[in-house]
Amino acid sequence: MSSPHFLDIFFYPTSVAVVGASREPMSVNYRLVDNLVKLGFKGNIFPVNPNADEIVGLKAYASLRDIGAEVDLVVSAVPARMTLDVMKECVDKRVGGVVVVSGGFSDAGELGGKEQSEMARLLKENGIRAVGPNALSPINSENNLVISFLPARKIIAGGVSLVFQSGFYDPRLNWIFCDFHLGVNKLLDLGNKMDINEVDALEYLAGDDSTKAIAIHIETVKGDGKRFVQILKDTTRVKPVVVLKSGRSVAGAKAAASHTGSVARESDIVFDALLKQCGAIRAHTVEEFFDFAKAVGFLAPPRGNGIVIASLSGGEGVIAIDAAQQHGFSLAKPGSNAYAKMKAVFPPWEIPLNSFDLGVCAQFHGWRGLYDVLFESMIGDAGVDCMVVGLPPLGMMFDPETACKPFLLGKDARIPVAVWRLAPDKSLDAFIEALESNNVPVYPSAERAIKALSVVYRYHNWRRAAG
Repeated sequence: MSSPHFLDIFFYPTSVAVVGASREPMSVNYRLVDNLVKLGFKGNIFPVNPNADEIVGLKAYASLRDIGAEVDLVVSAVPARMTLDVMKECVDKRVGGVVVVSGGFSDAGELGGKEQSEMARLLKENGIRAVGPNALSPINSENNLVISFLPARKIIAGGVSLVFQSGFYDPRLNWIFCDFHLGVNKLLDLGNKMDINEVDALEYLAGDDSTKAIAIHIETVKGDGKRFVQILKDTTRVKPVVVLKSGRSVAGAKAAASHTGSVARESDIVFDALLKQCGAIRAHTVEEFFDFAKAVGFLAPPRGNGIVIASLSGGEGVIAIDAAQQHGFSLAKPGSNAYAKMKAVFPPWEIPLNSFDLGVCAQFHGWRGLYDVLFESMIGDAGVDCMVVGLPPLGMMFDPETACKPFLLGKDARIPVAVWRLAPDKSLDAFIEALESNNVPVYPSAERAIKALSVVYRYHNWRRAAG
């Protein structure tokens, strides 16, 4: 039996102490405790504040030393000038791990860098592992562990684990769960990486059975670069890894140094070549990062590159065809059986099966039943490997669960289906949430849906070729 990884204490603590917890509901430090309580963290919670008797209904303690129980994980959210004293208390308390939320260390110049080095030395000498400083971490949907400054509305469990640098996720927390509907397994924000870095995080998630896909944002590789490449190469043979590398430009590298204290020195050309060699999926924008993470987390790989496009207008169908060709797909040619079934919803003239114009058919047959015919016709066709489908710009006229059923037909047949919406439309929100809870991803455009689907196809092609 292998020994536990040192990151286990950060994701599976039996107790969490929040030092610097606030009793003021408008304070971000209040949320550090409030989220744990309201989301139902499955462990003991110890707020630490010398000026409070209780916080969020929990007994508050003047210091870590006053807690009469073992503490696995300490979240330190006191100002930088007080943080070293908290670390000394962590040593006395013999805690397992520390998250340093506060900034003002290597991200704040030479003096802050010296203080960070002193803190790192103290913790290392006493066998305490640390995330941060300047980090908000971690999240584990399995035990409802959420460290965040925002009032988290809910968490959604899933197979995608995320790694960020420097608070990238926190402003998007509720968007990730409540609007983007991404099921998250684990999340780690690394901050300044005075101890735990991207190599450690990748190694841990690579060996984590509940993590089915990894998406990692980094500004610079601070750990052992060769080891990072080797772990990445080994990982992509069993699970997909999406990488967003910022700090690519000279100005971007300087900006990265100003808020994390790290300089992005890697050549982006070399870095890009390494990612391709390793089979990692490169994201160049924030939109691609999340789009690709959703795709690899939700979709089975297409058997081939034969795609069916169903749009609400002929014009958008042409745009989708261009995107499909650009990203390596060819238009599938459904057979006679599919044609016979689809003809029942044609307008009073012949139209192409692919791309298929849903809008003109709806003029004569209405929306009810149209998607049923589409999916029942295409899913069983030998030439169809995947589908991208547009949603109507109005609320479905029946309940979301019923409306979802035809979209789910591809699951058993291993035909991945990606969907796009024409424009933000509140009447579709419940329907979209139902789709994505069943791993049917929804994107804001046909181009983004097709691009996301293509990375799943290309990754699995690479994986098959790599053996």
